[in-house]
Amino acid sequence: MSEEILNKLVAKITKLLDAKTLIPLEYQLWSEKEIAQYFKYSEDYTKKHIIKNPCFPPSRELPTSTDGKRTVHRWKASDVISYAMAFDKAAIRYK
Repeated sequence: MSEEILNKLVAKITKLLDAKTLIPLEYQLWSEKEIAQYFKYSEDYTKKHIIKNPCFPPSRELPTSTDGKRTVHRWKASDVISYAMAFDKAAIRYK
């Protein structure tokens, strides 16, 4: 690979990284779609079986209108990951 091509590639990667704001995981709020992507399930399955689980972390209802009557549910990413990791087989003891 020539130095010119390498420089162009580095410039493109740098531009992409600069354009994307990186939010630390502990501050990320995930939608149902992002939760489904994390679990690698369909959105429908995630809504019906994962989010409805009584042990699943609670959502935050964020207002989407000025009067606050319309809201959207978002979940703290670190809570969702902690929920998933609670089922780590290494932590479960079988008799």
